[in-house]
Amino acid sequence: MTERQYRTIVVVDVVGFTAPDRRPPDRLAVHQGMYEVLKKAFADCGIDFGSCDDEDRGDGALILLPSGTGQSVVADRLPERVVVELRRYNSTRIPQAQILLRMGLNSGTVQYDGKGWVGEAIDTSFRILDEQEIKKRFAESGRMVAVIASQGFFGDVIAPDPGLLPESYVPIPVSVKTFTGTAYLRLHGELAAPTPQPPALPPGSAADQASDLAKGDVLELVSAMDAEKLRPYLTRLKVPQLAVTVSRALGRAIPLPPLDDVIDAWDAFELLSDFNAGPDGIPPAVTFLYLLAEQFDGKVGDALAGWVGDQAQRLRIGPALSAQRQIRPPVPDKAHLHLTILLEPVCADPDRCTLVFWRQDDPAVWPPALGDVREVGIDELELRVDDVIMETEAVWSGQSVSAAVEFLLPRNLITLPVQRWAKEHVTGQPQPLRYGYRLGVRPLERMRAKYWHRAWNRRWVSMLEDPSADRLHYSGCEEQDINAELSNDRWIGLVLTKPPSPQPEPGTRPDEYTAALSYGLPVLLWHPHASPEELRELLDWVLATERGFMELPDRRKMANSNTALPFKNSLAHDLVVMWDDPKRTIVLDQPLIPTLIPPRQ
Repeated sequence: MTERQYRTIVVVDVVGFTAPDRRPPDRLAVHQGMYEVLKKAFADCGIDFGSCDDEDRGDGALILLPSGTGQSVVADRLPERVVVELRRYNSTRIPQAQILLRMGLNSGTVQYDGKGWVGEAIDTSFRILDEQEIKKRFAESGRMVAVIASQGFFGDVIAPDPGLLPESYVPIPVSVKTFTGTAYLRLHGELAAPTPQPPALPPGSAADQASDLAKGDVLELVSAMDAEKLRPYLTRLKVPQLAVTVSRALGRAIPLPPLDDVIDAWDAFELLSDFNAGPDGIPPAVTFLYLLAEQFDGKVGDALAGWVGDQAQRLRIGPALSAQRQIRPPVPDKAHLHLTILLEPVCADPDRCTLVFWRQDDPAVWPPALGDVREVGIDELELRVDDVIMETEAVWSGQSVSAAVEFLLPRNLITLPVQRWAKEHVTGQPQPLRYGYRLGVRPLERMRAKYWHRAWNRRWVSMLEDPSADRLHYSGCEEQDINAELSNDRWIGLVLTKPPSPQPEPGTRPDEYTAALSYGLPVLLWHPHASPEELRELLDWVLATERGFMELPDRRKMANSNTALPFKNSLAHDLVVMWDDPKRTIVLDQPLIPTLIPPRQ
């Protein structure tokens, strides 16, 4: 419990967050957009949002401004800056993803109890937001932001200052739950004229909805006549790296659609012609041909380059195409695709788990878009992971590079036997995942804990500079101070004495798993049953290359299928490798609203 503090309080609430016409992807966009708007508006007012204390409330947020922040700034500038950012945000969103905000202003004494901020002033801030008369007036106003000041904030800050236009506030009696009092309402921001939008989409997976949304009400920027001129050049033309080229044409915001029926470049062009241009104004079909023109020489390349040049001039997108080319990443020589799967227990139901995945369709582009969010039974995790892998392989079918499957796990699931899981159960002859993929686990706690990321990045860079095997530390000495040991920059990997327990074990000895994460070690290894001697023998072989740790994922996969190795196959099969690259983090500051998946029959 912290000491009591006097703070300025801002609470916000999204109007109609759970409205029936908002689909799960819309709610995700609204939640993320709310923070995008707030951070920019606060910055415009000279307030660093990151220095505020904030709590997410799903459809809103509680924000405590740093001590010493001028209250008049909040009342004067913040509402109008929020309106400006909302206009910018809403202008690019379909109606179901647009935002209107109620904003409460208050100040008072608050206290942090270890789990959240509490205090009568906070309770009052939320009560005045919930008054039905305020909601009714806001709904009928056609405005974007309703500012509701508490009686105390209005009397102390707004009423004494003519510059804050106290006469524009309307007193409203409030009676919500046990609270009764008066709030002061001011409405800001006339709504902009609506723009035509695609129709609402039927429910489906997040990936399907994103793809369908991009294809809705397609604007025919390229005429049928112009497109038909391309047919002789594109028919029967095989596209190198088809999946990567199509993915780059679509952009990272749109998941790669299945390419099973795409036989040649003409099929790909027709597929991409069903997608609208992005914010840069370039139709994906034009980007696709621009990429092809770079890949082919001679008559075909010249024809495609000429066609793209004509369209760029007609559509006035020449500068945008040039800018796009400058930032386009090259395809690496030794490319890998990644499927990252997050598994996390549902707090309210220990028999259920949230399954989330991110599928990388372009081996040079990270981070990937959120694939889907599902709620599944704990007892069928392996089968549901198999579903995701099979869906992914259907999209990756045109790729010719290796792939990794990573499990992003909280500590209480970190010992799931994923190295023993299989895919293709539907065939009746499931195949172990460890043979087809570089298989690994990653710690969810570190992905979320940004205060560990500087040390993590520093150790990773150190590993790239010197990946030698002698930088692997073997834990186990009872007298050893694990914090002191791992603070030594020499270590980049740790071999745990045993698999991590679901929670840190009580006692005086520091927890080696937590210590390794906090000091930024990018590699952790453990084995469920190997003796220390067997494990050392296995790891000596796995790391016995000039590039040491850099070859670890590939060598670990090789150990699974190499029958000539001097140790039991089961020893290699059950080795757990936590290979945690800070350059491939996943964005986790958005709500994960699952689609309920019924149990398999």
